[in-house]
Amino acid sequence: MLKSKSTLVFFIYLLFSVFIFDVSKANTNFPKTKNNQIEIEYLESRNELEDYIIDTGDSIYLEFFPANELSGVFSVNAEGELLLPRLDETFVRGLTKSELKTLLEKRYAEFLIDPEIKIRIARFKRIRVLARGELRNPGFYKFPAYASNSFLMIDKGDNSELDLMIENNNEQSVIDQNLQSNNQSSQDLVVKRSNESLTTIADVIRKAGGITSTTDLSKIQIIRDVPLGKGGGKKRAIIDLNDYLYKSDPTNDLRIFDGDTLFFPKLSKPNPNQIPKSILSGISPKFISVNLFGRVESPGVVKLPLEAVLSDAIDLSGPIKPLSGKIVLIRYEKDGTVIKKNIPYSASAKRGSKRNPYLKEDDLIAVKNSILGKTTGIIREFTAPFVGIYSTKEIIEGFSD
Repeated sequence: MLKSKSTLVFFIYLLFSVFIFDVSKANTNFPKTKNNQIEIEYLESRNELEDYIIDTGDSIYLEFFPANELSGVFSVNAEGELLLPRLDETFVRGLTKSELKTLLEKRYAEFLIDPEIKIRIARFKRIRVLARGELRNPGFYKFPAYASNSFLMIDKGDNSELDLMIENNNEQSVIDQNLQSNNQSSQDLVVKRSNESLTTIADVIRKAGGITSTTDLSKIQIIRDVPLGKGGGKKRAIIDLNDYLYKSDPTNDLRIFDGDTLFFPKLSKPNPNQIPKSILSGISPKFISVNLFGRVESPGVVKLPLEAVLSDAIDLSGPIKPLSGKIVLIRYEKDGTVIKKNIPYSASAKRGSKRNPYLKEDDLIAVKNSILGKTTGIIREFTAPFVGIYSTKEIIEGFSD
């Protein structure tokens, strides 16, 4: 009897040990599964398009289920309408993807039983962005339309040609292979999202000629339209782009959409480290071009390094000729006005000072004549005919002799 009880206790202990081992194993694996799920959700995120406002120039991919024959790519025309099968013109300007989905499912309920419609933007309209504040050339800038790499489209025109759409699964295949690797933990999984074809904050800065030493990259404001379905108006976000500049981290280099306004505030004092870093990161150009005229050895367009000063331009164009006078600088200001000022130039003056100022892209620099130079020129012009007559007289007399 004692032996049978001992066997029973041992058996129960064995079962209990196996149960504890399974529970501990499950608890160990759970965070890994959870992290994998987080990674997948991040990769599949479409939150940046949640409030995207559809307008003229967009091409929308509609996938109907079960009526696949209705699927295709449809362009939003100049009137803000989609020409859809069975519905003809449907006004969609100002809608988001979710609002368009709700609208179409209601309208197609007349023809289909419980229609299910998937919506993707196959081609985005051209982007027009206003860049304001502490940039080298603030203003309105346009960027080309972006077509999703997931599609190869043949546009549907008036001839009712069929749309051909080919799904590109290369990127997703790489992700799946990474997730299926047994030797790689979820924390080691790094998938870089390529945004080379998208328009981002960095692209706007490049288009605006780059930053200055007083641009505050820690408080960039993005102002964006709110969809009418969510009340309309504007929303504002503050972005810190310093990690992009100093650590090459593109996390905050957000995508820009049509109609966005970007404002770059000004630092209280210059940061001399910003310009070299901005050149290395590619958001500021290495060189600028200025136009030099007048009494210099080689007038014309001069290519200079960014943050070059007047003495650099004169050194590259050759020395100033004798009897030269004032130097005049003509340039467009950030507000669009034109300024014209005389520079009391000194080659030995401090860089960036009044006598040796920093130059900007497309500056016009004229080295004028001095009063003595002008007087000499007038005398030369006045005496030139007499010199010619005297020379002719000497030649004739020479032949007579």
